[in-house]
Amino acid sequence: MAKKLSDQIGGFISLGLQGENYEKIINMALARGIYIWDIRRENDLLYLKVRTSGYDAFKSLANENGFKLHLLKRQGMPFWKMVMKRRLGLLGGGLIFVAALYLMSWFIWQVQVSGNNKVEENRILMSAAKHGLYPGAVKWNFSRIQVEEAMLRELSELSYIECDIQGVKVNIKVVEKILPDRHITGPCHIVAARDGVVEEVLVLEGQASVQPGAVVAKGSILISGVVFPPVPYVQQDDPDPNVQPYHVRARGRVMARTWYEGYGECSLIYEKTTYTQEKRNKLYLITPWKKVLLLGRGENTFSHYEEETQEKVWNSQIGNWGYSRLITKEQQIDVTRYSEKEAVEIAREKALQSLKQNMEPGLRISDSHFAVLSSPSDPIIRIKVSAEIIQDISQPYPIDTGEISN
Repeated sequence: MAKKLSDQIGGFISLGLQGENYEKIINMALARGIYIWDIRRENDLLYLKVRTSGYDAFKSLANENGFKLHLLKRQGMPFWKMVMKRRLGLLGGGLIFVAALYLMSWFIWQVQVSGNNKVEENRILMSAAKHGLYPGAVKWNFSRIQVEEAMLRELSELSYIECDIQGVKVNIKVVEKILPDRHITGPCHIVAARDGVVEEVLVLEGQASVQPGAVVAKGSILISGVVFPPVPYVQQDDPDPNVQPYHVRARGRVMARTWYEGYGECSLIYEKTTYTQEKRNKLYLITPWKKVLLLGRGENTFSHYEEETQEKVWNSQIGNWGYSRLITKEQQIDVTRYSEKEAVEIAREKALQSLKQNMEPGLRISDSHFAVLSSPSDPIIRIKVSAEIIQDISQPYPIDTGEISN
């Protein structure tokens, strides 16, 4: 092992020797203290290795005895240094690149927000930047936990914040609070914002008017803001206890199963009209007597075209004067024919896009199904998609202070 290490440090050269009486030159080299090894013969060549320090002496010995010497390979640290010197710029560039990557990994380069629906993303990013988390921030200059706590104190609309640091990227995950309508400060009911089937009722204040499984329509009272206290045990000598209902600002959440629909269609034969570069221009002079063609000749030979007229007219005592320009643009109609399967897929995509436009942002579809509305002979494929969603349908509704109802 030590010998191989010394060979690498000092360097060695692989040679090919051609001539006669190889034993003679080997004995002469060993007698002069030239260390050679890894000797093998193939055909008319003798392969061997010699240290760099003994190469010149062995070369002189070979030339003196009429041997041809072929230098095959240089190995070891001295030759590595030579290569490194020739490629110093490449090596330096590589080291600078690795160092730059390492330095860049100390910084935050991208910050994004997920989970927000009502709170603006810009507000969340500005709050994070205020407390030290922003693109370009050095990682050791801020504490993730401290940033999360400070943002929660500043953004009262959020109930949870997590700063997920992944390399040079940070994903700020947030959960928004369920807050009552701030425009209603007095007593109110919680009513249904849309039709649905009640799944869960959570009452924070007020009295529940519905139970899970109930079918409600838009505007139905879900949690009443008129509270009827329980009637105490009444003695026979006190038939009229002083128990009166009172108003509160109802608070809570009602989850219900609701439905949304979307519609899409696709024609089996789709025609797209485009304009070519061809067009015709005609310029007319308008006189009180007749319309005279000044520029432009020839009949219109376009199969499909669109005409545009530009006129300028002045009134005079003897009639109207002016000019008129007629521009005729050639149209090209490209016809695309879809198979029934392709048309169904396109109509499905359009129906899903229509469904998402009708839905409120942030809702998740729990179940959906598609229905084909067109008959097999129709040239247009029509599809309706229905989606089932579990969502909070609670909505505050102000109470007239004179209202007392169930």
